[in-house]
Amino acid sequence: MSVTLATYNRLAGFLNSEIALQLGDGRSYLVEHRLSPLLIRFGVDSLDELVCQLVGDRDPLLIQAVIDAMVTSETSFFREPATFDLVRTRVIPRLFEERQGRALRVWSGAAASGQEAYSVAMLLIDRFPSLARTANILATDVSFRMVQRTRLGWYSELEVERGLPRPLLGRFLVPERNGYKVRPELAALVAARQMNLAKPWQVLGTFDLVFLRNILIYFSPEVKRRVAGQLVEHLNPGSVVVMAAAESLPDIGRRFEKVVATESHILRFVG
Repeated sequence: MSVTLATYNRLAGFLNSEIALQLGDGRSYLVEHRLSPLLIRFGVDSLDELVCQLVGDRDPLLIQAVIDAMVTSETSFFREPATFDLVRTRVIPRLFEERQGRALRVWSGAAASGQEAYSVAMLLIDRFPSLARTANILATDVSFRMVQRTRLGWYSELEVERGLPRPLLGRFLVPERNGYKVRPELAALVAARQMNLAKPWQVLGTFDLVFLRNILIYFSPEVKRRVAGQLVEHLNPGSVVVMAAAESLPDIGRRFEKVVATESHILRFVG
């Protein structure tokens, strides 16, 4: 099922306005592959008709289905191991010293199917058990389908083989339905909810540790500035923000400092 240029541009404009996703040029194959399965579900005959209905009727179910289909939800357990090593050795120990009896609050801001949030939970229980007892981790994503997956906490053989050490697999997940499900002690630390980073943020409270990885690269400079502006409102002095190695926050001035001198993607908020 092919998509016309006019429909492609209309869809691109819709995705940009709704979730700040920049579709770019020449990705018709991606649109056709991801949206064609929705034709039968929503009773339409073509992608042109689907997008026309999407933009014109603004059916919430169709909007969410298109967003779920079009966002890239790539993640894995302990993704970028070097970053997690720094979190384990340099970030959490200092947060532990500075928290002064407060419960540690962690936010995985583009959580996809939840492996990042559960990786942090495993790290806390395994290496910082006293901190884990009162910690809470929030996992958010724009895709409701991904939020449901995080809440379910079930992962395939392939997913657990990507980055999850065998000792942690045996300790924190149990075999279930040709895959693995997180144990209750792990699930208890993680709450999942839907959130669109490109829109005004909901009331979240403040966090001590924020993972905002592999999402800023999809945003325009203007949206990045909005995200950075809202982010600082949800940090405590001394909070740490972890991004992907190739990402950065714009216009932060002297409000952040590097946790490690050679790493610009792990920043401590100084206020």
